[in-house]
Amino acid sequence: MEGNIKSSKRPSRRRKALNAGIAGAVMGAIGGLLIGYSLGFAWLGAVSGALLIGAGEAAFDWLRQPGEMKPFAWRLLVSTFLGAAFGALWGLLFPNLSLIFLGLFLGLFSGLLGLSWKRIRLGLWTGIVIGTLAAILNPAPPAAAVGALVVFAYRLLAALLYRGQEAISIAAEQVPAADIRYVVPFEANSNYIGADYFKDLARTEEGQFKRNAPGAGIVATMETMRGPTFDPDQVDPLIREFYEHTTRFKLSIIPVWKRSMKPVFWLYKQMVARQIGQANLPFNQEEAQRGVVSYIDTIDFQCNDIIDLRGWVRAFEETGEAIYVGVYTTFRHDDIGYVSVGFPLPDSNFTATLLPNNHADRYFLLTSRDTGLDYPGHYLSTNEDGELTVLALPAFNEEIEVYLADGQLRTDHRFYLGDQVFLTLLYTIERA
Repeated sequence: MEGNIKSSKRPSRRRKALNAGIAGAVMGAIGGLLIGYSLGFAWLGAVSGALLIGAGEAAFDWLRQPGEMKPFAWRLLVSTFLGAAFGALWGLLFPNLSLIFLGLFLGLFSGLLGLSWKRIRLGLWTGIVIGTLAAILNPAPPAAAVGALVVFAYRLLAALLYRGQEAISIAAEQVPAADIRYVVPFEANSNYIGADYFKDLARTEEGQFKRNAPGAGIVATMETMRGPTFDPDQVDPLIREFYEHTTRFKLSIIPVWKRSMKPVFWLYKQMVARQIGQANLPFNQEEAQRGVVSYIDTIDFQCNDIIDLRGWVRAFEETGEAIYVGVYTTFRHDDIGYVSVGFPLPDSNFTATLLPNNHADRYFLLTSRDTGLDYPGHYLSTNEDGELTVLALPAFNEEIEVYLADGQLRTDHRFYLGDQVFLTLLYTIERA
C-alpha cells in the first residue's frame, strides 16, 4: 500500500489554528447572516458570527493537544449556533409551515449524527416536544430560536444520558500512515469513485492493473488471518477457496432493511451514494434482482509481477453503477491477524477493520463487535501528505458470517447501530 503514500513536512500548530479560524469565520459569517436576516440585523449578525466562531475555533484549536476533542461547552455552543442558523433558513423557506416539522427534522438529523438508535429516538422526541410547544405559543417564537433550542436540548440530554459513550472520537491526528495499520489510506481525488477506481489509480501511480485475473482472490491466503480466534485449517475448503480465488465465483444479493431506516437510506442513496459512486446499496429486492457483477481488481505498483493492492468492486449489472468499491488488506499485530477493508471517499476513506473467527466448527465470521481488542472497528480518515487524521465510530459495527446451507455457499452481512441491526445483506455465492 505504500505506493500511494507520500511524505512531507507536517503543518505547524500556528498554521492549523489559523486554518481552523478561517473555516470558523466563514461558517460563522454564513450562520450569523441567516440568523440576523431573519431577525432584522443581517450584517451585524454576519460580522458577529464571523468574529465569535472564527476566534473561538482558532483559540480552541491552538489550545487542544493532538488527538483531543475541543471542549464540550464550545462544541455545544457551535452546534446550537448552527441549529439557530438552520432554523432561520427553514423559517425563510417555509414561513407558513408548522414549527413542529422544523423540530421533527432537526431532532431527527441531530440524532442520526449520533449513529445509534437511542440517540435517534432522543433526537426525535426532543424535536417533537420543543416544536409542538413552540407551535402552540402565541405569538410563536422565531424559527431560529426553535432550531437553537432543539439542538441545545438534544446535545445536553445526550451528554447527560450517555456520558462516556461518544458517538465519534479522535483516534489519531496527523500520524504517519505506516503507524496506523488498521486504517487503509486510499481515498478518491475526485468527487466520483465508481467501478473504475482501481483502473484510474493504477494509471495515476503508473502501476499494472488487472481485472478478474484467473484465480485472483480478495486475499492472497487466509494464513495471514491466523490468530487465537481463527485457524484457517479448520474452515470449510469451499469458504477458503472463495476468499483466495474469488474470481471463480458469482454472487447475488437480497437486502433486508430495518423498516424505519429505509426512508433515511433512500435519501442518502439519491443525494450521496449515486452521486459519488460508492456505498450505493440495493434499496430493495427488485433492484438487487436486476443482477450484480463482481470484479477483483489488482495493481502491481512496482511492476515486478507481485500484487501490491487488491480491490473488490461490486456493481449493478444493468447500469454498471458501483455498489461497493473496497480495498482489501490484511495485517498482523501480536500474532493476531486482522482484515481491513477501505472504502475510498472524496478526499477521505471509510475503513472497517474486522477480527476473523472460526464459527460453528467449519464456518467463518468476520466481526468488529465485542472483540475486546483495540483495532476492530470503523474509522473515517483523511490523508494529508501521508499523515492520517482518524475518527473512530464506535456505535457502528458489522458482522460477516460465511457458511454453507444445503451445500450452497452463503453470507449474511449484518450492519449495526449500537446493538440493533439496521441492514442485512444476504448473499448467495455460486461458481461462475
